[in-house]
Amino acid sequence: MRPLDPTDPVQVGPYTLLGRLGAGGMGAVYLGRSAGGRTVAVKLIRPELADDQRFRARFRHEVSAARTASSAFTAPVVDADPEAPLPWLATAYIPGIPLDEAVRLVGPFPEPALRILAAGIAEELAAVHAAGLVHRDLKPSNVLLALDGPHVIDFGIARAADDSVLTADGAVLGTPSYLSPEQALARPAVPASDVFSLGSTLVHAATGAGPFGGGHPIEVVRRVAAEEPDLSGVPAGLRLLVAACLAKDPADRPTPRQLVDSQRLEPPAPGTWLHPALVAAIERSAAVLAPALPPPPPAPTAELPPPAGPFDAVPPRPSRRTLLYGLAGGAVALAGGGTALYLTAGRKDDKSAGAQTGSKAAPPPDLTDLGRSLDTTALATALWTVPVPDPVTQVVADGDSILTVDAKTVRGYDRDGKPRWASKGPQGPMPIPVLGQVVADGGKGYYVAAEPFTAPDYALRTSLRAVDLASGDIAWTYTRTGLSATSAAVSGVLDGAVYVHGSGSSTSPVGLSLFLWAVDAATRQLRWEQRFPFSGLGSGRLTLASSGSRVLWQMTDMSTGKSTLQGLDTEHLGTASWQQNPPGTSLGAAALVQPFGDGSHNSAGGRLIYLADRVYALDPADGSVAWRSDATMTYQAAVANPDGSTLFAVAVDYKTLGVKVQALDAGSGAVRWAGSLPAGPLTTNLGAQFADDTLYVWLHGKVWALDPATGAGRWTFDFQPSATTLTVPLWAGGGRVYGPTEQGLTAVAATGKA
Repeated sequence: MRPLDPTDPVQVGPYTLLGRLGAGGMGAVYLGRSAGGRTVAVKLIRPELADDQRFRARFRHEVSAARTASSAFTAPVVDADPEAPLPWLATAYIPGIPLDEAVRLVGPFPEPALRILAAGIAEELAAVHAAGLVHRDLKPSNVLLALDGPHVIDFGIARAADDSVLTADGAVLGTPSYLSPEQALARPAVPASDVFSLGSTLVHAATGAGPFGGGHPIEVVRRVAAEEPDLSGVPAGLRLLVAACLAKDPADRPTPRQLVDSQRLEPPAPGTWLHPALVAAIERSAAVLAPALPPPPPAPTAELPPPAGPFDAVPPRPSRRTLLYGLAGGAVALAGGGTALYLTAGRKDDKSAGAQTGSKAAPPPDLTDLGRSLDTTALATALWTVPVPDPVTQVVADGDSILTVDAKTVRGYDRDGKPRWASKGPQGPMPIPVLGQVVADGGKGYYVAAEPFTAPDYALRTSLRAVDLASGDIAWTYTRTGLSATSAAVSGVLDGAVYVHGSGSSTSPVGLSLFLWAVDAATRQLRWEQRFPFSGLGSGRLTLASSGSRVLWQMTDMSTGKSTLQGLDTEHLGTASWQQNPPGTSLGAAALVQPFGDGSHNSAGGRLIYLADRVYALDPADGSVAWRSDATMTYQAAVANPDGSTLFAVAVDYKTLGVKVQALDAGSGAVRWAGSLPAGPLTTNLGAQFADDTLYVWLHGKVWALDPATGAGRWTFDFQPSATTLTVPLWAGGGRVYGPTEQGLTAVAATGKA
């Protein structure tokens, strides 16, 4: 426990705070005491997250999950107020030490201790699952070692086994090194997912490292999904048990109860299963349980009398039914805690600092400092909001016409939000399943749809449709017979051709493949097509330039971890003029974290832009790297200004757990300005657009309007879309910004004023 910081509160609800136990992305955890002397762990949410209604909903769920687990003897919740100005949760305090910290202190655990650890964690997982929950983020920092055995803590992203509410479809939730393969592939977590995480946790306890190595989080996730674990450091007597937990197929893993029964252990005496150094650390953490301990500050003015006898100095041994919700080192997980990995900036500087008499004026801020805040307190006001029948997943616009996409329908609106049309077929309005990204250009909206099986041939068909944005009429359709696309996206329009990429199965000998189309918008015929056979565990991404005859194509095979970049010549039937391994990290950002793009803005200064651990500007002629950005982060969005002289890049910095924005010279990559935005969850839901001399950055529903010259925030607006989506349902242009809110489709003026 550390002393309270000057900015920490001294009271939360009925609890006086005695010190800090830990801190993380969601908030801080304090040691608190009630007026009656009860000692609790108090989790207090950060102020900057308290106004986020989606986050409050997640926190309410967290409280509910913790209470549910408490009923199964795992996590006794003492008190909570999710509706307070700063939401908080209080749980019983257990003297203990997180497993990851324990391994750092004493090294790998011996086999007898590992068996007790396995049985103890499995026992608690059995109770969690019996309560209808899946923990989904079991890892060493979420296992608390106490004298009476291990305890599972932190239910920040726990879910009912049959509940998908507040879960992003396709989002990877959890901590990379301890995810299950199904979580790594963005599939639903099941009780067996916790068993896989238990296996990874046991490997860490046995070796000091996870079973899938370290490195870039995306690379680790790929190994979890596609490679076998390294169990060479696990004691031979436990290797088969751990290997069974780490089976790729959930059906092949043992249940927690089977794990408990397999150990057949005699209950150990309290503390005897732990290294003496760990017992001493736990005993030190128990000293705070004494009710006579005065809360700091102020410090006591007189020495406390010595204990009257030997039993007075020994704290009461906690019940097996107690749980600390949130000790340091894993209480509020920095990687994977919460529904998504929440990123928050540090506290704002105290405005009173530097105001001392005679102090010198503060130097001007360094515009290239990544830590410089780009935030603003100015809030934009909506121009209008119109209700929509279903949650909007995409918004595009062209001129005075707006096109929205939801799970069922494509709809058109005018500039003032007046509905114009819903998607039409031969018999009038009808639902149309849009497979992926849509694009608006030249008064048309382009999207790909899977056609239904129809008589007489019931053939596989996938179509590119061009819809008139003003009327909703289908202007033309290009249909590819013999192909059933499972995913597809319109990449953009270049030199009169509409570019489409996707994956699917066909009746041709190629079978399962990635495909590329270039469809002539004037003749409505296919200019060229490229097909790439693949195993099914992979992805493709097509990036267009603002001009020229080269497009950038990336293929990633998740089963092998190999990724390939090709420069395709659009004037020669899309054949590759060059091919190479991607620069930077071996897997690149496009494998699981697909960078956001908006068509022709994905190039700058005549060069193609590739995003991975850095921004790479590639010469379209031969693929050589013309320049790369200096800062190493995970870049997820890049957009150029209209003349292509400046490239704006948005990245997640895993080292500081922050969202960073940079303006780079398109000719050299030199940083013109840089800075940080205060908060946002780490999912693929991050994007950027440039319009009306403004850089717009979207972080999971919240938009910042930034000055392109300095990066200073002009205003911000929280769209708070009603459905979590992997797309970025944002469009900016024509003096407007459009996006979905909980109330419907909303428009905001580029000035931020109504």
